[in-house]
Amino acid sequence: MIHLKNSVVYELSKNTEEWEPFIVEGNEIGQVSWLRQTQDENGVLAAGLWRHLPEEHPVGMPYGVAGNETFYVVSGEAEVVTDKGEKVELKEGNSYSFTDGFAGTWTTKKAFVKFFIVS
Repeated sequence: MIHLKNSVVYELSKNTEEWEPFIVEGNEIGQVSWLRQTQDENGVLAAGLWRHLPEEHPVGMPYGVAGNETFYVVSGEAEVVTDKGEKVELKEGNSYSFTDGFAGTWTTKKAFVKFFIVS
């Protein structure tokens, strides 16, 4: 974090070594390195890097979006399949934006890293 005269600038390197377990409903689903987490009267903002390996959940894991999640795939490949069988292939170099309430099954195909923003 960089403190300026009247504001704060948050900083995160793509080569960070500061990873922690990412826990959702008591389950670890990858690791996260936070850029920023805030919650106030205007809502929630969370941003950072998330990584996941195929062997962590070889048959997939539930993926639900609370808020809106937009992310850029830094590296790797994954797919999300809805309950109706619709597939979204997530590929390195592409950006995606999932709306509040989206649900499906996430399967990591190749070691995956994304930069995400949830609001």
